[in-house]
Amino acid sequence: MDHDGSASGTLPDVEFTRTQRRRGLVLLATFVVVRAVLARVWDRYFGGAYSTEPAFLAFLGGTFLVLSVGLVYLGFTRWVGVDLRAWWLDRRRLRGDLLWGVVGVVAILVVTVVGVLGLSAVGGIDPTAGAGGAPATAPTPEPGVESGPGPVTNLLLGWFFGFAIAAFQEETLFRGFLQRLLQARHGRVVAIAGQSAVFTLAHIGYYPVSAWPLLLVVFLVGLVTGWLADRRGTLLAAGLAHGFVG
Repeated sequence: MDHDGSASGTLPDVEFTRTQRRRGLVLLATFVVVRAVLARVWDRYFGGAYSTEPAFLAFLGGTFLVLSVGLVYLGFTRWVGVDLRAWWLDRRRLRGDLLWGVVGVVAILVVTVVGVLGLSAVGGIDPTAGAGGAPATAPTPEPGVESGPGPVTNLLLGWFFGFAIAAFQEETLFRGFLQRLLQARHGRVVAIAGQSAVFTLAHIGYYPVSAWPLLLVVFLVGLVTGWLADRRGTLLAAGLAHGFVG
C-alpha cells in the first residue's frame, strides 16, 4: 500500500538524496525560465511556426542541444547522478509500453479536443491561439512571399520538436523526477496531481493571457501522462503519447 492508502502502481519508489533533490529542483526551475525565454524568441522572430530557414533550424537545433542534451540529459546523468535510461526504458516491458503509448495518444487527443471545444463553447478561449500568442496555423503568405514548409516537412519538424525536445525534456523533469519525488513523500495520487499542477504552472506565459483556460487542458494532459508513467513504471509510453501530440 502507498502513503495515501491506494494500491501501488509500477513507478519505482526512489529515495533521492538531499543533494539530488536540490540539484533536480534547480534543473527544473532553470528549465522553466529558459524555456519561457526561448518561447518568446520563437514567437518574435519566427512567428511561432515551423520553417526551413537556416536561422530557424539553427534555433531548433540549439534548443535541442542546450535543453535536451545539456540541461536534461547531462544535468540528470552527470550532475544529479541518476540512471536516465532506466527511467525511460525497460526492455521487458517494451511491447506493452508501445501499446500503452498508442492508448496515451488517443487519450491526450480526446482530452485536448474535448477540452478546447468545451472551453471555446463557453467563450473561454480562441482555439486558433498558439503558444506565446502565435496562431496555431501559419498565416496566409502575401503574394510573392515564399510560403512555409510543406505538410511532410512540417510534420517531421513537429515530430522532432515533439519527441526530442518537448517530450524528452518535460517527461524527464515532471514525470521522471518530480513525480517520483512527490510519490516518495506523499503517495501516488498526490504525486500525479502535484506534478501535473506544477507542469501547468510552468506553461504560464507560454500561452497568451486571452487563452488562459488552455492551462486546464495542459493540466489534464499532465494527468494522462502522469498516469501512464505510474501504470507502466517507465517514461516511454508517456513520452510517445506526448511526442505525437506535443
